[in-house]
Amino acid sequence: MNEVNPDLRSWALDFYARAGVAPALLALQDECGQDVLLLLTVTWLWLQGRAVPVQKLNWLLRQHSPWQQQIIEPLRLVRRRLKQDPAAPALYQQAKRLEQDAELLQMVRLQDWALAVAEAGGGKLREHLLALSSVQQPICGERLENLLERYAAAAEAAAQIGFSSPAG
Repeated sequence: MNEVNPDLRSWALDFYARAGVAPALLALQDECGQDVLLLLTVTWLWLQGRAVPVQKLNWLLRQHSPWQQQIIEPLRLVRRRLKQDPAAPALYQQAKRLEQDAELLQMVRLQDWALAVAEAGGGKLREHLLALSSVQQPICGERLENLLERYAAAAEAAAQIGFSSPAG
């Protein structure tokens, strides 16, 4: 196993702050309907030389979706609405913190679920991300491929300067 923080949550917080990572992930989320937490999970596994087999990605998505749809997405909607209200900066900060806490809690679950089905895997990160995006039913075609390429490049660059990554 490569030297990657074994804790998905801690790793993701550090990785998200790396140059180019957050903008690429947010573009994938906002423009193509991709799930940031799942993208991070797949990347974290890839850095360890592991992957969720394609036939298990739907299972992982089914485990994750209820919390994502019923908790995280509504909190995100509230946060975004509050951001537009100049009279509600404190409430906006509270909503932002709640959304982040919900995501961090879900990462603990995602780590357990992903590790339960992960297998040894290599190849390019982009391949794993494309497999994930195919089960998430992306809402943009060619743009998705460009954004995934941009994210994979940022992830691979971050891997070279601070994280281990598998050959491939």
